[in-house]
Amino acid sequence: MRKVIYWTSRAIRVEDNPALFHAYQHAVDHDAQLEVVFFVWPLFDSANMRNMDFLLHGVLEMANKLTALHIPLRVYQSDPIQYFSNELNTSRLLMVVTEQHVLKPVKQVHQKVKDLLSKQGVAFDTVNTAMVVPIEMASDKLEYAARTFRPKIMSVYKDYLPLLPLLRPLNQACEGVFDQRQLNQILESGHHWQQLPLSFLVPGETAAKERLAQFIQHGLPHYHRRNEYHSQGQSMLSAYLHFGMLSPKIMIREVEKTGHANAPLFVEEALVRRELAENYCHYNENYDSLKGAWPWAIETLKQHLHDPREYEYTLEQFEAANTHDDLWNFCQKQVLDTGCLHSYLRMYWAKMVLYWTKQPQDAIKILIHLNDTYMLDGRDPNGYTGIMWSVAGVHDRPWFNKPITGLIRPMSKNGTLKKTKLDFKIPTE
Repeated sequence: MRKVIYWTSRAIRVEDNPALFHAYQHAVDHDAQLEVVFFVWPLFDSANMRNMDFLLHGVLEMANKLTALHIPLRVYQSDPIQYFSNELNTSRLLMVVTEQHVLKPVKQVHQKVKDLLSKQGVAFDTVNTAMVVPIEMASDKLEYAARTFRPKIMSVYKDYLPLLPLLRPLNQACEGVFDQRQLNQILESGHHWQQLPLSFLVPGETAAKERLAQFIQHGLPHYHRRNEYHSQGQSMLSAYLHFGMLSPKIMIREVEKTGHANAPLFVEEALVRRELAENYCHYNENYDSLKGAWPWAIETLKQHLHDPREYEYTLEQFEAANTHDDLWNFCQKQVLDTGCLHSYLRMYWAKMVLYWTKQPQDAIKILIHLNDTYMLDGRDPNGYTGIMWSVAGVHDRPWFNKPITGLIRPMSKNGTLKKTKLDFKIPTE
């Protein structure tokens, strides 16, 4: 029998999943079987026990929900190129559907699979699942700043908010699906992954919607004070969005439905800023390099390249939270222990690395390693864009010229403590 495969990696959910819906419709229209696959393979060397445990438990919940729809989700510990080569030889493959991705390592693999399939006349469709407005529909070019992007996306986003209909069970066999036993086997075999404390966040689509509901009830009223450390105004949704366990459309709809005065503030961050980051990584292949900064930023950092640094640290010293700055060390220890960090402290955490490295590219490289390895929402366009904002002023404007940072917006410990209202005291021995 003919087959449609949905290769999932970035949208670990069933509800309002455009890629799943597209594959489902194609299978129904062509009287074909539908199968969902997920690959555990070393695409990113930052895989560790924390992010893999969170991810795979989300995949398990997705598998259970799909089983109720008679759609098998199978997990393979293999290279997708080899898997699809075998499928072309053993099944009547009609189409492969996957989620659109903007990061270079994933796009390169997508292209290889597409080339492989096209030789046999098999369609390979990528579908937006991570944004409210598809990237190319929001803007057809690299945007300079939020002020250039905001009017474009705000004028159309409501057209994209309607949710997809719920899927009905298919009339097909559903065997060999991913289960708890296989999940345990994968985690037990992951001895090569760095052993990190597991996240305090509960993984999965159900938990994501529960966290959204908790934020709306308890966090949204304080969102205007979100920069304050103890305000409880942080949403804690970024990891769920990163893994696609939460539909961004559902998130925006539910927040706007409250009519709360803070809802527009949240939409600015969760829609405008988040989708601007996707725009940056999609249209700028140097999103992970100083080459990806604007000319004024590159020039000002070049002019200050040889400014004396009072402190210089290696990656290992940063990683171990072994700097002279007790606030920065406090931030890094939270990153190591929890995989999360208060958003304003995260800016300080990233900004200060520029001050303590020999050159901006070193700072970018170190921050990418720390962010992608330890943050639960790492390996994400928002992370790369945030790093480039911190080090190289991407999406920002020139500020007053200062040593080391030049015209890049500076941050300081005292300013951060004042902004966050964090009563931080140096530990006494």
